[in-house]
Amino acid sequence: MKKVLVLFVAALSGLNTVQAQEAAGNGGVRFGLKLSPNMGWATAETKDLEANGSGFGYTFGLLTEFPIGATGNYRFATGINMNNIMAKWKQEFQYFDAPGQTTMKTKELTTDASLQYLEIPLTVKLMTNEIGYMRYFAQVGFGAAFNIRARADMVQPVYFENAPTIVEKFEELEKENISDDINLFKASLIVGGGLEYNFSGNTSLLAGITYNNGFTNIANFDAVPGKKADLRAHYLELTIGLFF
Repeated sequence: MKKVLVLFVAALSGLNTVQAQEAAGNGGVRFGLKLSPNMGWATAETKDLEANGSGFGYTFGLLTEFPIGATGNYRFATGINMNNIMAKWKQEFQYFDAPGQTTMKTKELTTDASLQYLEIPLTVKLMTNEIGYMRYFAQVGFGAAFNIRARADMVQPVYFENAPTIVEKFEELEKENISDDINLFKASLIVGGGLEYNFSGNTSLLAGITYNNGFTNIANFDAVPGKKADLRAHYLELTIGLFF
């Protein structure tokens, strides 16, 4: 009889251990990867600059989630992302192209910038209970990003060597390094939502939409002499990831 009781207690202990491990697996720390296309654009906060459309980029990186509470429905979601986004702007440029002119000409200068940021998202993720194999979520928080590369296709004036105020021609540059014209740090508001489909155990597919709204100035150049430019970079992302 004692042996039966011992075996019964051992079985219950083993069952409790398995349940605890399953709970830890479902609600514990998770890691994953993401590769997501995005559409980026810039907005101008100075009247001397204008937005000039949008362009496609992509994001890839590591996903990390930490549970808040015992249920696993609330999580601190972070990681590290490599964001490649587009920002396009233009400005009206007035100039003389010959000595003695009294009427200025106007030329539209365009810049199509490809910006690369290393971003650390700091967000809270709110998840539903599992419905079938699905869990739905909403996500909100902030992003701290650091610019590591900036290239641009752009139009800029070329002045006469002996007349530095007279424009000789306009030059179209491709993949010009503009890192000195872009601020190092960019902060943003992150809002998103989507779903997770559980394949087995801890393996889940993540799909959703994320809006990254930049609220700090990315520009480090003068819009006109003596007046700093003010540009904000934003993007809309189709979020695709896999948790392991």
